[in-house]
Amino acid sequence: MKLSETYLKAADVIRTNGHYKGSYYGVGESGVGIQLTPAESPVCAVGALSIAVDGQPVPCSDEVDVIALDFAQHLRLPMPDSWPTIAISEWNDEFDRTPGDVIAAFEQAARKVA
Repeated sequence: MKLSETYLKAADVIRTNGHYKGSYYGVGESGVGIQLTPAESPVCAVGALSIAVDGQPVPCSDEVDVIALDFAQHLRLPMPDSWPTIAISEWNDEFDRTPGDVIAAFEQAARKVA
């Protein structure tokens, strides 16, 4: 999958699953009382990237780290002593960060790399 497609897929994950702060994902429930799987639950920006790459919200591959680094650079996040996933998580978890902000950032990154 092209990097631009990965970013667009991550935007769609936030749109479909919902946005989450404080962890890669939050355990959700369907409207009929069935617990959602982690891949169906609301996710943070890193969780959305991870689902787009590996199908699960917890990053578990080097490929996610490489893409997270690229995305963090698009966001111009400082990363002096931290992994890009931590920098993105901190950006995602800011008090006034909205789902629309995260979706827009993914879509802007997709346009830049296309």
